[in-house]
Amino acid sequence: MSAVLTFMMAFTISLAEGQDAMVTKIATAMTDSLAYLQLTAQQKTNAQALNTTAATSLVQIAQKAKADTSFKGKAVAQQVMGIMKQRNAGLTKMLTPDQLKLFEEHRLQQMAELQTKMMTAQLDLTDAQVPQVYAINLESTREMMEGMEKVQDSKRKLQKARAAKSIKSDSKDKDKELKKILSQDQYAKYEKNKEAMQAAMKEKMKEKKG
Repeated sequence: MSAVLTFMMAFTISLAEGQDAMVTKIATAMTDSLAYLQLTAQQKTNAQALNTTAATSLVQIAQKAKADTSFKGKAVAQQVMGIMKQRNAGLTKMLTPDQLKLFEEHRLQQMAELQTKMMTAQLDLTDAQVPQVYAINLESTREMMEGMEKVQDSKRKLQKARAAKSIKSDSKDKDKELKKILSQDQYAKYEKNKEAMQAAMKEKMKEKKG
């Protein structure tokens, strides 16, 4: 379950249920969303504890956002991302190597799905185009994440510059592949909306990095 969806759940659940009930409902939903990992009983217990801690903080932020209209936008997003980053850090420590691989792949798929949904709405993709665009987005997201990790791991400026150049090259390759699939009108719209979409994906990638 993504940070955005989790926070929206916290924000929309009625305060009349009481804080404990909200926390339990959100934590359980977060744990259920990990079913694909086939957690052991002990792992599930540990995950539920991590999710309860995260859910408690998310509910508190949601309540603050409802009470204080000036607390919104980037300020809220940064706190939500921080909570989910801490939760994900704890979660990845308890996973087996195979589970961790699944977890990372699942989050890559979520990012590719987000991009594809945005493009479907913006470009009015056909049923035939959607799976093709998703495949391009998935590969591009994987390459971009690998590039970002290289940039962060590089200790020398030259290494960082090379890694950053590689990311730009991957982005150009993605555009070339999309141009083969999209109509001229769709591609023109894609070019126009690309900057906003990239900004949204950077935020999503920060969440994943956590």
